[in-house]
Amino acid sequence: MAIAQIRILSEDDIELVHEKTLRILQETGVLVRSDKALKVLEDGGASVDKASMTARLTEALVKDTIRKMPKIARLCARNPKRDMLAPRDGPPFMATSGTAIYMTDLGTGQRRTTTGKDLRDFMTLCDAMEPLDYVWPIVTAHDEPDATHALSELAISLQSTTKHVQGEAVSAHEARGEIEVGSAIVGGADELSKRPIFSVIQCPICPLEFEKGSVEAVMEFAKAGIPVVSMSMALCGLTSPATLAGTIAIVNAENLASFAISQMTKSGAPVIYSSESVAPNMMTGEIHYGALEEMLLSSAAAQMAKHYGAPSMVGGFGTGLAGEYPGISADPAELFYATSTCLTSTDFASGIGGLDQAKGASLEQIVIDCDLWEMLREMRKKVSLDSDRFVTDLIKSVGPGGTYLKSPHTMKNMRKELFLPSQEKMKLYQQYRLDSDQKKLVSAAKERAKEILASHRPEPLGSDTKRKVDAILKRYES
Repeated sequence: MAIAQIRILSEDDIELVHEKTLRILQETGVLVRSDKALKVLEDGGASVDKASMTARLTEALVKDTIRKMPKIARLCARNPKRDMLAPRDGPPFMATSGTAIYMTDLGTGQRRTTTGKDLRDFMTLCDAMEPLDYVWPIVTAHDEPDATHALSELAISLQSTTKHVQGEAVSAHEARGEIEVGSAIVGGADELSKRPIFSVIQCPICPLEFEKGSVEAVMEFAKAGIPVVSMSMALCGLTSPATLAGTIAIVNAENLASFAISQMTKSGAPVIYSSESVAPNMMTGEIHYGALEEMLLSSAAAQMAKHYGAPSMVGGFGTGLAGEYPGISADPAELFYATSTCLTSTDFASGIGGLDQAKGASLEQIVIDCDLWEMLREMRKKVSLDSDRFVTDLIKSVGPGGTYLKSPHTMKNMRKELFLPSQEKMKLYQQYRLDSDQKKLVSAAKERAKEILASHRPEPLGSDTKRKVDAILKRYES
């Protein structure tokens, strides 16, 4: 079986990264601003300095962590047909971008802040888009209570799509609320542990720091069997060394430290190795999706995850490198960013529908990005090289100078072996080069989004379940 992949680390390189990571964890350690998390690390064998709240992880603790963590991730959905299982050989499972602070209005095209109703519309559209495998709450619900933003956005998303939802939590309190909501939907905490219909992204503060609320949320999720994505977000030269080697080591150390906290809390807690690390715009300090270094760091992170047997989520697609409004970027960095994500050995990725370096989002952009991803993901499909597929007898019968077009073999296998895109979509996207054609493209995507929102109805929660979820939200809001 042949699969197109980017690999930048040799086996010797991987061992060297691991060796340097162990040195960082043992000599520098990690800052953990939680007495509870420090206690579980100390009980697991870490050397803890309570005054500085620093934990130094021994090689034995790291080995124990790797031994305990599951090597398979099952991200389930309300609709079991939409469950995802990693590791994955083909193209990565793809999600939306997340928690944008503004959107372009579907009617006026103007920028505006987002609400809970907007998030419902986004999730309804995402539910209908086949190239999307799972979702992040793509926009912020600004009209929801400040103290329970993530909880409210997770609940809205779970009610508005039957796909897996990946959220976040800023405290143990909010994590417990999310676990209650998930349990109410699937029929109890035990069932949620067996079929986690949501997972969470919890980011260390780079470099090598774990904030109290976030790390204690990780512990709650570990106990409940909710998969935790430990997303390292290093910025070369700002929050990590300017050298790519140093940044890769920081990313690796943050993931292993996060895994240790989960496994020392509950052995076998599901975890996913993750990096969204890039070089910043050194003129402004802003994150710079699409930078060349992103591909290199993502590929290295995916390889390190495979080395430990961990599922991974790196890289992305979309995020709106071109600007604040929907369309297709003329910047080759956007295509390079998307292509590199497809070709790394990651299991999961994200970014569909984003604008302006993920600060904004657009319903039309979801349609456009899904169309592009549908074509691009074919680069990572499995290519079978079994003996029968060489068809040497057919080659002999056709002979030199012949044609295979009339062969029954071609008719039988072309749809299995070749990607045949929608001709209507291809004509539309081939016109995007001129500004006037960009407008046509966006207008067509807008009409498709409107049609889907008018006709698609995700399977709703039962009335009793809906009441339980509403009651949980009210209790946590108060």
